[in-house]
Amino acid sequence: MLSFTDPAVIPSEADAYAEARLWSDWTGDEAVKVGGLRRGQDFIAQTYNGRWLTVWDNNDAPDLVKFAIIEAARRELVSPGSLAPDFVAARAVTREKKKVGPLEKELQYAEATSAASVQPVIDAIGKLLAGLIGAKAGSYGSAPLLRV
Repeated sequence: MLSFTDPAVIPSEADAYAEARLWSDWTGDEAVKVGGLRRGQDFIAQTYNGRWLTVWDNNDAPDLVKFAIIEAARRELVSPGSLAPDFVAARAVTREKKKVGPLEKELQYAEATSAASVQPVIDAIGKLLAGLIGAKAGSYGSAPLLRV
């Protein structure tokens, strides 16, 4: 299971992963990268810690989990806070209509929705972790944890 305090990926590992993919947006000094990796790991831990199909220590995180952390960290470096956006249901616009001449504007706000609806879905991370996670709690097809 991923730790919320101890890193599973160090900057040099992330640098090698980014360099192999020619990411020009993986920039900043080591402290900036550590912060991005921390937020990326927090996102992966918060999203998947209850769904791992096997049990492992943070130090022994599978490579695919480390790669997912780096993918998440990249998004945090490019757009800080994007993995955990704030959400106010009363301000969620579901429809907006504009008219240019003689000016008209119409907005429709969401009646009820949730913070989960604005949580990012990152295809690259989902594909990396697909074979390592079970279904979400409360859904069909969840698998038991296996100790390896």
